[in-house]
Amino acid sequence: MCGISILFNKNYITRELYTNFIESLQKINHRGPDDEGIVLINTNTGEYKITYSQIEGINNPFNQEVEKFDLALGHKRLSIIDLSPAGHQPMEGKEGSWIVFNGEIYNYIELRAELKLLGCNFKTASDTEVILEAYRIWGKDCLNKFNGMWSICLWDAIHKKLFISNDRFGVKPLYYKENADGFVLVSETKQLQAFRSIELKLNEEHIKDFADFGYVDHNENTIYQDVFRFKGSHYFLWNVNEYAKNFLHKHQVRYYQISQSKIRIEHDAAIMQFRELLNDAVKIRMRADVDFGFALSGGLDSSAILYSARNILKSENKKNELLGFSAVFPGYKEADESEYVKIVANDLPCKTIYAEVMNDFNIPEFEKHVYHQEEPLIDTSFLAQWGVYEKASKSGIKILFNGQGADEVFGGYHHHFYKYCRQLLVKGKLPEYFSLIAQYSTIKQIEKNKVHKIVFNELKLSALMKAGIKKFDHHLQKHWNRIDSLDEIMLKDFDTYQLPMYLRVDDRNSMAFSMESRHPFMDYRLVEFGYSLPNNFLIKDGWQKNILREAMVEMPQQIRYRKDKKGFTTPEEVWLGRYGKDFEEYLEYNKTVLGTRTPSYSKYRNYTLGAWFKVNGIVKR
Repeated sequence: MCGISILFNKNYITRELYTNFIESLQKINHRGPDDEGIVLINTNTGEYKITYSQIEGINNPFNQEVEKFDLALGHKRLSIIDLSPAGHQPMEGKEGSWIVFNGEIYNYIELRAELKLLGCNFKTASDTEVILEAYRIWGKDCLNKFNGMWSICLWDAIHKKLFISNDRFGVKPLYYKENADGFVLVSETKQLQAFRSIELKLNEEHIKDFADFGYVDHNENTIYQDVFRFKGSHYFLWNVNEYAKNFLHKHQVRYYQISQSKIRIEHDAAIMQFRELLNDAVKIRMRADVDFGFALSGGLDSSAILYSARNILKSENKKNELLGFSAVFPGYKEADESEYVKIVANDLPCKTIYAEVMNDFNIPEFEKHVYHQEEPLIDTSFLAQWGVYEKASKSGIKILFNGQGADEVFGGYHHHFYKYCRQLLVKGKLPEYFSLIAQYSTIKQIEKNKVHKIVFNELKLSALMKAGIKKFDHHLQKHWNRIDSLDEIMLKDFDTYQLPMYLRVDDRNSMAFSMESRHPFMDYRLVEFGYSLPNNFLIKDGWQKNILREAMVEMPQQIRYRKDKKGFTTPEEVWLGRYGKDFEEYLEYNKTVLGTRTPSYSKYRNYTLGAWFKVNGIVKR
C-alpha cells in the first residue's frame, strides 16, 4: 500500500513542472512514510535518470537536468511485503522498463512459482517484481492472473508504451487530470493542488448530487471539474507519442466484468465452497512482513473474518494471537456494540482494543478527517472508522482487515430484503412472498402489515413513475426505483450506490494513519461465487446473508443469528448537539462558496461540505 504520482508532458518536463511534481509527492507522505523515489524517462529514446532515491543516496532532486525527459514516475512506499531496500520503487524491470505500484498482489507467491517455470528470475521477494515479470510474459493478460488490489503504472520500454491499470473493483485510488500537452495521474486528488499550471474548479453538478441526494463516488467524476477517477476493471496501454487531449479518458479498456449467470449447486456444496473461498481469501491476505489486526464490530462480517483467521492459524499450528479493534460508545445504547464485541472476543479468544470515539472527538481532528477524505461525508459513521484506524496505528499495526463488500455481494442491506420481496411479487410467487414476510416480521419484531406496506409502496411508486405520473430529479433515483431484481440492486450497490464510497472512505481513513486495509470479502473469486448463487441461498427463512450464517457454524449463536444490523453506528445527534456552534460555522463557508445554504435534508452533509471548503481554502466560486 503506497502512493504514486505520474506526470507526462509531450513537450518535455520543465523545471517548474518537476518542482510541482515533487511537491505532489510530498502531499502524500502519509501514504508512504518508509521510502520514496523518482525516475525520469525519455519515452522516445528510452533514456532514464533516477533523480531521487533513498536507497541509492540521491537526495537532492532539485539540482537535476530534467528538460529532456517527458515522463516522471514517483512513489511513496509503505513497506508491507519485502521490507528490504530491494522492494524500493520506482522499480526497474528488464530492458529498461519501470513500474510504480500501489496495492498488493496477494497470490504473488503462486505467480512467482509459475513464472519461474517459464524462465523468469527474481532479485527480490516483492510482489512488485512479480507484476513486472508477469507483464513481460503475459502482457495485459497478466491482469486476469492477479488476485489483489492495485493501481499500476508501468513504462514498457520494449514496446515504448505506457501501461496503466486499476484493480477489478477500484479498491486502490487513481485519479487523473489531462490537458492538450499531457496528464497527471495521482493516488489522491489533493496532489493536483501542487501543480501551478492546473486550475482546479469546483464541479457544481457533483456537489449538487452530494447535497441533494447523498450521491458521491457514484461515477468517474470528482469534486473538481475534469478530474476523473480511473475506472476499476480497466487498463490503458498506448504509445504516448500519439498523445492528444483526453487521450487517457478515451482509451481505457475493460478487462473484467462480473458474470451474472447463475449456477446450479446443492445447498451443502454451496456452504462448503463458501467456507473454502473465504478461508483462502483470508489466508492469502495474511501474507505480510508486518503486524496486522482486525476490525471487530460484533457483527456477522467482521466476526466471520476473525473466525476464519483463527481456523487458519490453528491449521498451521501457529499461536492464536488475534488482535481486534472496535469503536465503542459507552452510555449510548443505540450506538454501542461492545456487548457483541465481547461475545466474539471472549469466544475466540481475541485481545481487543477499544476506540472511544466520542471522547476522542474534537474539531481539529474532525477537520483533519475531512481533509484526508477529499470528498464531503454523508454521516458520522466514518468518524468512528477513523477512530479505529487511529487506535490501531498507535498500537503498532500496519494492516487492518475489515468486512467491506459482504453486504453488497450476499444481500445484507435492508433494502435488499424489500427488493427481493418485490421480485417475488412481480414474478407471482405469492406463497414464497407471504412466508418470507412472516418469517422476517418475527425475526425483526415488526408487524407484518408494516413490511407489506413498504413493499407495496415501492411497487406503487415504480408504477407511477413508469406511467409518467411520478418523476424523479436524478437518473440514479429513477434507476433505483425501477429495479425489481435482487441481483440488479446488489450489483448497483457494488459498483455505484454504496461500495465505491465505502472503499474511498476506507482507503483515506487507513492511509491517513499510514496503514493498509484488506478486504477478504472482495476477493474476486468470492464476489463471483456470491453473485452466481440463487437468490434463496442469500435470503432465506427471513434471514439475509443466509449462506454466511449457515457456513460459520463455529460462531456463537448471538452473533451468527444477530437480529439487528449496524454499521459503524454513532450517536450523531448527541455529537452535533455538543459541537453545534462549531458546526454551524461551516454553513457560512457554503454560503460564501455556493452563494446560498446548500439544499440538503441532512445537516451533517451541509457541515462536511462547508468543512471541506474550509480545509481546502476555497472561499468563492
